[in-house]
Amino acid sequence: MNELLFLFIAGSVTGACLAGAFALNKVRRLKQAAAELENQLRSHSFELQITLDELAEKNHLLQQQTQTDTLSGIYNRAYFDRRMRSELKRSRREQRSLALVLLDIDHFKRINDNLGHLAGDHAIKFVANVIQQQLKRPADKLCRYGGEEFALILPNTTLQGARQLAEQIRHSLENAEQKTEPAFHLTLSAGCYAAVPGVQSDNDEYIRFADSALYRAKAAGRNQVHSYPAAAAFSATSGEVNEH
Repeated sequence: MNELLFLFIAGSVTGACLAGAFALNKVRRLKQAAAELENQLRSHSFELQITLDELAEKNHLLQQQTQTDTLSGIYNRAYFDRRMRSELKRSRREQRSLALVLLDIDHFKRINDNLGHLAGDHAIKFVANVIQQQLKRPADKLCRYGGEEFALILPNTTLQGARQLAEQIRHSLENAEQKTEPAFHLTLSAGCYAAVPGVQSDNDEYIRFADSALYRAKAAGRNQVHSYPAAAAFSATSGEVNEH
């Protein structure tokens, strides 16, 4: 009887040990599998992050391409339209003056006709660079409006401030040296408009008034800065304000 009890206890202990060893081995395998799965997840997460970073970079490059003028390297007309709408809303909300300056290369057609389209391309790039160099605030945006015409969006800027900057640009271009053969002289005309946007103000309103000032600058002999309303214009020779 005692022998049977001993054998029963020994068998139970052995079975418990075997079961424990089996369970421990199973737990070890589960931990190993969990560690391998975690490593795989880390590897996949790293690869996914790389993919997301590459995608973000491509999206950034694509955005740059869709909003940048390929010839001059400055913002294009599509960006101008979006930016103007955004700045109009902000200026209206903050009740601050928003200025728009339209600038046009004088006698651009003569450059293309007499010197060729490569000279015309050079003129556009050269003028864009001169204008860009005069901008000191990150919020001021230079866009190629179309052809030989440029647009400056100037947030929080009065009409007087817009005229002064436009005159500074005009003067800088007039005195800039070009390293081209054959050399040709470049000047520009500018039209300025600035106001706190009203409820009904839109892109067309600002463009219409700035374009009206630009038209008067051309009609007055070019190489001048005019503003809307026609209160004053900067002289092309002295840079002083002339009352009309």
